[in-house]
Amino acid sequence: MNYQTTIADDPIAPELLRSRLEAIGQEAGAAVQQTAISPIVTESKDYSVTILDADGSIISATGLIEIHFGAVMNAVRTTIEVHGDTIAEGDVFIANDPHNGGGLHPQDIVIQRPVFVDGQRVAWVALAAHMMDMGGMVPGSSAVKATECYQEALRLPPVRLIRNGEECEDVWNIMRINIRSSDLIEMDMRSLVIGGAVAESKLVELVREMGLPAFRSASESLLAGVERVLRERISLLEDGHYYSTAWIEWGDDVMRVPCNLEVAGDRLIFDLSEAPPQVPFFINSKEYIIRAQLGPRTRQLIAPGLPFNQPVLDIIEIVSKPGTIVNCTMPAPIAAAHMDAAMAVFTAAGQCLQLALYASQQAQERDKQIAPSLAAYGTGRWTYLDEFGVRRVYTLIDGAFSGSPAASDRDGIDIKSSQVPGGNQLEYGDAEILEAAYPLLFLERRATTGFHGYGRYRSGAGCQQSFQAHNTDTLVGNMTGTRAWFPTGGAAGGYPGATMHFEVRRADGRVDPISIHEVGVALAPGDTFEMMCASGGGYGDPLDREPQAVLQDLRDNRVDEAIARDIYGLVIGEDGEIDAAATEHKREAIRRDRLGRASAPACPAEGTVDSDAPAVPLYPGVVQRGNLAVSEYSGAVLAVAPGNWLDGCPVLDTHVDDRAGGTIARAHLDPVSGRLLYVDVIRKGDGPGIEISPERWAKAGHNLPREGVPQ
Repeated sequence: MNYQTTIADDPIAPELLRSRLEAIGQEAGAAVQQTAISPIVTESKDYSVTILDADGSIISATGLIEIHFGAVMNAVRTTIEVHGDTIAEGDVFIANDPHNGGGLHPQDIVIQRPVFVDGQRVAWVALAAHMMDMGGMVPGSSAVKATECYQEALRLPPVRLIRNGEECEDVWNIMRINIRSSDLIEMDMRSLVIGGAVAESKLVELVREMGLPAFRSASESLLAGVERVLRERISLLEDGHYYSTAWIEWGDDVMRVPCNLEVAGDRLIFDLSEAPPQVPFFINSKEYIIRAQLGPRTRQLIAPGLPFNQPVLDIIEIVSKPGTIVNCTMPAPIAAAHMDAAMAVFTAAGQCLQLALYASQQAQERDKQIAPSLAAYGTGRWTYLDEFGVRRVYTLIDGAFSGSPAASDRDGIDIKSSQVPGGNQLEYGDAEILEAAYPLLFLERRATTGFHGYGRYRSGAGCQQSFQAHNTDTLVGNMTGTRAWFPTGGAAGGYPGATMHFEVRRADGRVDPISIHEVGVALAPGDTFEMMCASGGGYGDPLDREPQAVLQDLRDNRVDEAIARDIYGLVIGEDGEIDAAATEHKREAIRRDRLGRASAPACPAEGTVDSDAPAVPLYPGVVQRGNLAVSEYSGAVLAVAPGNWLDGCPVLDTHVDDRAGGTIARAHLDPVSGRLLYVDVIRKGDGPGIEISPERWAKAGHNLPREGVPQ
């Protein structure tokens, strides 16, 4: 076709451009995989390719790690700001410091290459990947005990790696003497340089073929189309206020991270101003990293098939305070900037968005939403001496493969953190390749059995694996992770998920539990390291699960007989099959028992339900009728507007852990039927972890009589 036509004459051009750019990104990624050395890049695919316009706005992005894209944008825009008019054809820049124009954390480097056509800068291509080591006080650069960023890694603001086609040998030399296994790390870095060169040549060819005006016009139309769809989807959400809170574990305590989402027309405003102050631990984050998390999550939930480009990030409005854990300042340590704090925000903000979807009649995806976002991982940097006495590093990434939360119409997925396309979906590395690359011998790699998020639909199971040191007695691990004892909650009455668990089974039979932030975990010959990953929560009351599905779970060793009986209410006859009548009787007895043991509601509500008032959704199983929140299961009144409907539920507390002053799972019950409506995981003494207040609910509290409420 003739690419010189205007976009108005050729509305197909933006879609053709999208497919061409994605193909270029995939070709660049293939070059990375073929030239990199570390399995974390070649097997787990922890890399990305981002194509940006001349000013640093994302046009196209490819790769499995969507959180990279927003971080890469930050790096490119900082490079433009710092180097300005000196940026020239043949330059290649590198950056890794989040405080000064880097990416997600110091171990993720960003290689940036400006693209010129006929002497004019027309685009950028930027590639990011995880490096096994970037220096600092511990191998792998995830320094749990660092109290400031100077201890963590070699920190690089945007600097030239290549100038006018010639390598800047001084910069390479600085890295070579500051990074462990620098010979291998350098090869991984060079793979990104190679991938960037492939993308650059293909982009130049594309721009010459299309003509620069058509390329720019099609790019602008592509971005405008994505923004239009996103704004339309947001406008289907009910205006109002939605609240959720998440938690960050550190040792035996937790930090509370609240999120207040305001939906206003086609705007999403995430208020994180109540986040705790930054801490002298490596879990602090930056606002641009939070945006890099929330943009993909929003796209996942409201428009999962949409291309990823600049509007995915621009629609996210964030309110935060400098000096907090979500918007830290120098010299805060930041090696896990995309993990603990950022994942907590991912959980809380994702929950807020799901609450808005639940409450919105017009939102097409409302009935397909999953339980609260799973933000759990467990990784380790294992170091050893090779046959030449050189210190090497292996990053255990398999702890990222937790079991996904359940959905409102299906069970979760095993060894997969999300059911929705996109996100940070690493690939599961091949065991034989890992054993060939590192001194490991895997004993098992499978889905866990036992505890997970129970519900009408259950969560998936996380990865369970164990390994021993092989042909070395120098293997030592430094662990990082989340969700060791504070589980992810469920939805619509589903149970919380499983937690992350590490242990070492010593050759002499002892079992040593390992904390998620433990350093110096040495494996002697015959010792076995075992990891059992967390899972998301369940969806719906477990007593509503199809009995046949429970029986199949029992046969598949996903639950034991006690769980099948006491949680799911399953009764099996002497013939080994389901006794349907006895099962229903058992389930009804469990519901009655719940109500008998429950505490009274915090704020009992009364009122007469207007049968003519339309039932509009507030939460699964809860509707608004006039100024009343009503259980769909029994017709019981739970709250009078603008109160929180959770306050009208009897509650049943279950002990979770003694840490943080006591952690509980608080079940909110239908006051008549005894069904579980919502199970919260909170500290003792805390209020509900969610609040749903669409504008129509808040207005109902002012415009209608508040029956049953003392005046």
